[in-house]
Amino acid sequence: MFKKINYPWKIFAGGVLAAALMLAPHFISAQMPEYLIDNTDVYTSKKKPSVLFDHDLHMAVADCMDCHHHYKDGENVLEHYDLFEGAEGVMCRDCHAEPGTRFQEDHDPTEKDLELAYHAQCITCHRDMAGEDATGPRTCMGCHQE
Repeated sequence: MFKKINYPWKIFAGGVLAAALMLAPHFISAQMPEYLIDNTDVYTSKKKPSVLFDHDLHMAVADCMDCHHHYKDGENVLEHYDLFEGAEGVMCRDCHAEPGTRFQEDHDPTEKDLELAYHAQCITCHRDMAGEDATGPRTCMGCHQE
């Protein structure tokens, strides 16, 4: 009545399913694999070139919540399911882009402007990884390339 499926076919099908499940996060990533961070609409002047950011590379060495955050009472309340393209509060500029706050002495340092937010997040992580086998840039021109 029913045809018996041979054993090697089951192994092959299981392997294909396992590979698809392992690769799925790459294909449903909240970000494009690589994009240019260029906030010329926020800054009135730029002293360094824009940054070409490799999102996939960073996803391979860090958890999403290491970079993406929304703090309430000192705790990151952002969840992985909140991270999808176009979601409010996912990009740094969604919360940190306040034109006119750059270099103001009376600006609350806990509410970082966009430049400070990028630099605090990126430089801190890159320097923390200095003792590990990390190859990430640790100088201005390492990220701000022509």
